[in-house]
Amino acid sequence: MEIKILNLHYRLPKIRSIALLLIAAVTLPLLFTDNLKAQNTFTGTYKNYHAVQTTGDNEFLSARNRIQFQLSNSFSLGNFFTEVDLVHRYHSAQETDLLLREVYVDLYYSRVDLRIGKQKILWGRSNGGFVTDILTPVDLREFLTQDPEDLRIGLTSVNATFYRGVNSFQVVAAPLFQKDLLPDTSSRWFPVQTIESPISVQFRGTNDTPTIQNIQLALKYSNRDLSWLDLDIKAMRWKHPMPAYAININLFDFPNLPSVTLWETYHNSLMGGFSANIEAGSNWTFTLESLYVHERLFPFLPVPVSLLEDALTSLPAAIQLIQQFDLRDDGYLMKKPWLNSMAGVQTEQFGTTLSAQFYLETIFNYDDAILSQQYFPYITLLAARPFLRDRLQVLALSRYNFYAEDYWLQVQGIYELSDGLEVSLGTNLFAGDDFTPFYGHFTFSQFRENSFIFAQVALYF
Repeated sequence: MEIKILNLHYRLPKIRSIALLLIAAVTLPLLFTDNLKAQNTFTGTYKNYHAVQTTGDNEFLSARNRIQFQLSNSFSLGNFFTEVDLVHRYHSAQETDLLLREVYVDLYYSRVDLRIGKQKILWGRSNGGFVTDILTPVDLREFLTQDPEDLRIGLTSVNATFYRGVNSFQVVAAPLFQKDLLPDTSSRWFPVQTIESPISVQFRGTNDTPTIQNIQLALKYSNRDLSWLDLDIKAMRWKHPMPAYAININLFDFPNLPSVTLWETYHNSLMGGFSANIEAGSNWTFTLESLYVHERLFPFLPVPVSLLEDALTSLPAAIQLIQQFDLRDDGYLMKKPWLNSMAGVQTEQFGTTLSAQFYLETIFNYDDAILSQQYFPYITLLAARPFLRDRLQVLALSRYNFYAEDYWLQVQGIYELSDGLEVSLGTNLFAGDDFTPFYGHFTFSQFRENSFIFAQVALYF
C-alpha cells in the first residue's frame, strides 16, 4: 500500500521553512502554557464514498474512506485550531493520504483579530465558479467526486481583521504561492484535453522557486452601513490559481523525434474587485461579483488551429508545422488585462431556494492569436428544497457554457437517518459535443465518459 503525506512532511525550500518556523514560534508556546489553557474541543467526521461510471464499462471512479479530525483549544488570548484528513482510496490501488488542511492560532484584541497559520480564507459569493474567491487553494485531483467542503486546503498566511463599528478591514499576507492540487496528466479528471499526436507532448508542473518577490498580499474592505447592502471591496497582488501552459519545443534531440513540453505557469499580478449582496424585500437577493486582473497569462499560437488539427495525423506535417514555431523566452504566453464578472439572483418560492448566476470573462487588448475567446459567457442554476421536516435535502446544481454548448448537472438527496448520521445519493452528468483539443477554455464535453452516480454515508462525532 502506498502512503503519501501531503502538506505535512516534505522537503522544504528555505523560505517555506522560515515561514513554518515563525508559525510554530507563535503557536507552540500558547499550547504549552498552563495558565492560558481553557477548553479543548475534539470533533470528527467519517465518510465512506463510492462513485460508479454510468457509461462505458461502468467502472468505479472513486471508492474511499475519509476520516477528518478537528481539534480546537481555547485560551484567554484566543484559540488554536487544527484540521487533519486521513483519506484511504481503494477503487484501483491501495493509497492513503494524510492531508493537513488547517493549523492556525487566533489572537483576539479589542479591535483586531489576528489569525496566523494554515487557514481557509473564503471571499466569494458564487455557486458554480470562482471569481474573487481565489486565495485558498483547492484539491481538484478527484474533481466532482468530492464534497465542496472537502475541496479547500488551507493557505499558509497571516490574516488580520480590523473592526470599526459594523465595518471591517482585512489584510492577508502569504509568504508562499500555494497552487491548487491538480489531477495527474494520466487521470481521467485532468482539465486539459490530451492530444493523440505523432509528436510527443508532455506536461510538466511549475518550476518556480519561491522568493521574497513572490510574497502575495490581499486587502478587503467590508461595508455593512446599510441593512440592505453587503459590500466587499478587494485589492490583491496575487497569482491566479488557474495555470497557463507555456510551450517549449525541442527540435534538436537527435536521434529522437522533436517533442513538445507544456509547462504549468503562474504569474503574480495586481488585481482589484468587489462582491455585493443586495436585499430586495424578504424573498429576493441580488448578487454581484467581479475581479479585474491586470496581467493574466494566455497561450497563443503563431499558426492557425486548422493546421494544428491536420498535423495530428501526419508525422511529416507535424514536424513541418513545429518548425514554424520560433524559440521564444515567453513560452508563447501573452499578458493581457482580464475581467471576470458575475451577476445573480436568488429567491425563496414555495419552500424552494432558486438561484441563477450569469458569468462573463473578458480579455482586453485582445489578440487574434490567443487561443481563448475574447468573451466567454456561462451560467449556473441552483434549486434546493427540504422535505420530511428538514430531514431530507434535495439539491440540483448545473453549469452551462454557451459557446461550446456543454454542461454539467448534479442532482443529489441527503437524508438524516439520525443525529450525526447521513446518507447521500446522487449523480453528476457531463454533456457536450466534441470540440477541438486546441480550444482555449475548460469544457465539460471532455468528461462525457465520466458521468457517474454516487453514494455516501457520513457519520459526525
